[in-house]
Amino acid sequence: MNLIKNEIEQEALLKELELLDSQREHIYKEGRSILVLFPKIFVMLRQEKINDAKEYLLNLRQRLDELSSKTDFRWKKYLLPAQIEYVEAIVYLSILEESRIPSYKEVAFEIEPYLLGLLDCIGELRRSVYDKINEKNLEKAKFLYNSMIEIFDHISSFSYFDNVIPSLRRKVDLARRLIEETYIDITKIKVLGTQ
Repeated sequence: MNLIKNEIEQEALLKELELLDSQREHIYKEGRSILVLFPKIFVMLRQEKINDAKEYLLNLRQRLDELSSKTDFRWKKYLLPAQIEYVEAIVYLSILEESRIPSYKEVAFEIEPYLLGLLDCIGELRRSVYDKINEKNLEKAKFLYNSMIEIFDHISSFSYFDNVIPSLRRKVDLARRLIEETYIDITKIKVLGTQ
């Protein structure tokens, strides 16, 4: 009986798999450790502690860039949630501080976190609209609401690329709903305010 010569090198394969798993675990943990800091940044921004938020964002951007440069393409997906949050925060900051929405090239992430972060920013802007209404700052509330619409109007036509960017259509639909609900609430406030 002829025996097949086995050159599989099971030990070498095991070591390679363990190394890949270790890299995956490291990137996952680092991405999560960055992600958990964003709620604090959004609170700072809503409280208009702009310089504190900028400092955090600068540090997180450096960490994200460093991780991304060292990450095998297989594990980049673990950085995506943190990149989306970063885009959301930097867009929100730019709207608050400079009354502008930064470009895709300026933010310098891939298109997926950029588009999804822009859409997520609509939710953050909505919270700020209500904050400003509660503060009786209707002019600022209107500006923030118009910023929501500005983002949506430029992104919504891309929703059919859901096969390229999973969840894009869902986020566009959610953003549409948030804008419509905010409009209804603002209209109610205007009507009640005139009575």
